[in-house]
Amino acid sequence: MQIYVSNLPLKITDEELKSMFEKFGTVKSAEIGLDKKTGASMGYGIVVMPVKSDVRDAIDALRGKEIEGKPLRVRVLKPGDAFHSEGHTTGDPLKGKGGFKGDGSYRGGGALRRGGQRGS
Repeated sequence: MQIYVSNLPLKITDEELKSMFEKFGTVKSAEIGLDKKTGASMGYGIVVMPVKSDVRDAIDALRGKEIEGKPLRVRVLKPGDAFHSEGHTTGDPLKGKGGFKGDGSYRGGGALRRGGQRGS
């Protein structure tokens, strides 16, 4: 299972992130998100752990834990999350690809439209 960890200190390394989660079970990988242009940390990471119960224990223990005065945000990444479709989310995940845009381009799929007739 993939775990999304945000609000990380910018100087944290992959190894430090991995060691935080190894206390709860086997960690397949742990990577810090890096800016493609500068190579600087973006303050988030992805941790992969194969055992669901270990993931739950890690999330329960680390969610809200303060590191350098900042509380960690920790959650399971699900296949339909905006993070997967865009690579990284900044702000509201509902504004990502494939969702309701709220710009008026959405057209309801109901059978009845103006005029009250089907198919008009």
